[in-house]
Amino acid sequence: MLKEKEIVETASEMSIAERLAFMKLPLETRRRILVKQAEQAARFYEEELATRERELWQGGDIVDS
Repeated sequence: MLKEKEIVETASEMSIAERLAFMKLPLETRRRILVKQAEQAARFYEEELATRERELWQGGDIVDS
């Protein structure tokens, strides 16, 4: 069975077995895990460096030819 810490720190996609194990966790545990993951994602997108990088590849003029 997966432990909460293992799921929160997952950087890559989860396998089918890992997804099934996650779904078998109690609802409150799954909610706690999802809250932690959402907080990590929010911190990532709020970082200044990540924001600048995103603006560089998203910014600029769109030119139709």
